[in-house]
Amino acid sequence: MSWIPRMKRKAEPPANRLADLEFLDLVKAGLEELVPGVTEGAQLKGNSMISPQGWAVAVTPPHHGGGHHYDLVALPDVGLQPDVPCFMDCVVSMSADPQDAANTWVQTAGACLLELLDRRGHFADHAGPEGEHGVPGWHLITSGAVGLGHDAEENRRLQSALQDANVLHRIADSFTADLESPFFNGVKVFYGGTPGAMQAEVRVNGERHEAASAAMTALGLPEPTAFTTVRFYALLLPVPAGEREPSFPTARLDLAPASASVSASGQSDAHSHGTDCNCDCGRRLDPEHPAFALALPHPVAELSEEERRRRVTTNTGPIIVAEGLGNFLKVRLPVRLDDGRTVVHFVWVSLPAAVIEDFVQRVHRDDLAGHRFEGLLCNAVGPWGEDVLHAPVVLGGQRINDDGSVLLSEVLESSDPLLGKILSETWPTAFVLGDRFPRESSGDVSG
Repeated sequence: MSWIPRMKRKAEPPANRLADLEFLDLVKAGLEELVPGVTEGAQLKGNSMISPQGWAVAVTPPHHGGGHHYDLVALPDVGLQPDVPCFMDCVVSMSADPQDAANTWVQTAGACLLELLDRRGHFADHAGPEGEHGVPGWHLITSGAVGLGHDAEENRRLQSALQDANVLHRIADSFTADLESPFFNGVKVFYGGTPGAMQAEVRVNGERHEAASAAMTALGLPEPTAFTTVRFYALLLPVPAGEREPSFPTARLDLAPASASVSASGQSDAHSHGTDCNCDCGRRLDPEHPAFALALPHPVAELSEEERRRRVTTNTGPIIVAEGLGNFLKVRLPVRLDDGRTVVHFVWVSLPAAVIEDFVQRVHRDDLAGHRFEGLLCNAVGPWGEDVLHAPVVLGGQRINDDGSVLLSEVLESSDPLLGKILSETWPTAFVLGDRFPRESSGDVSG
């Protein structure tokens, strides 16, 4: 489990609690910001957001809390009728902004939903029953820890404390006997408050679990110096006797198709983006805007699946931190073609810890636009292959949308002679693309 930065607010908060569909629209926007394209085709009806891929999220009548409290239920596979398996969560905005509440759900319970359907460690961590962070008898899917206080340093300190405490592993005996679902059980872990008035709470399948909450309190987590709350979410799936893996839902996200996989050498199998493409590269593109997505940094791609799960401590989508390997940021590397198009390679760069920490802080302060920083390219790219691997790069050009969402940073220049040439010159289309991304022709298209 890792700590993750807060998502950005989009606008001034409304004065009253939002209607169910209005709040689900914020949840949808948060999921889309986290994984572009994941909510394509999803419909908002009644009190539900229903995806054509077979999963849904609904708002239920609030069981407790005030006017800015929202209870949500996630249904990973609505095809399992008549009793559709689901898991519950509740969120409240500490700032009275429903966007904060929606983002909190997206980054915790929502991340677990995505990981349950994707199952490759892209959105949340996995731990087996025998693992040092696992729960005996159960397969664990755990989100990162989100801090909701107003002081960034205290957020990080308590997020790290909650992560280091290994809560579910240590208090497993207090609650596992009450995990009743044969599909998946949802567990929320909450910790926070003010100095002298801290609260620890564990909710199992939507209900406060007194024994688990008391066991967590007894762990003696540190108090903050200012009001701070931290939470994470977990799904526990039963592992059948004699088996090593649980039974996952049949519904799948298929966000990163096989054509986007990374080989042991770290070179991605380049894949084309058409109007039907649905991958994890960060943008939806058509033949007029060709792109190649490299799913993982070269050092991470070389790890076995088991080693990757053990060593990757943070994976927020655009940021990966791997123990002993480094800190990696997903960025755009544009290459201009001689037919007027630009092909974008979604690649990873390695950044020193201080640089990536500054990057995160600038995102929090809305101070990223125009910022320039340096790193090392961590992928082989296009026809140039490994000749550009580990090339130094200068990054910047960060763009912020009108709605406040942040787009990926861009490689601006490089002191490496080959990569510098790749960035500054125009390249023959046939050399870069071959017969991929053919440009559609029609009688009324010019130039």
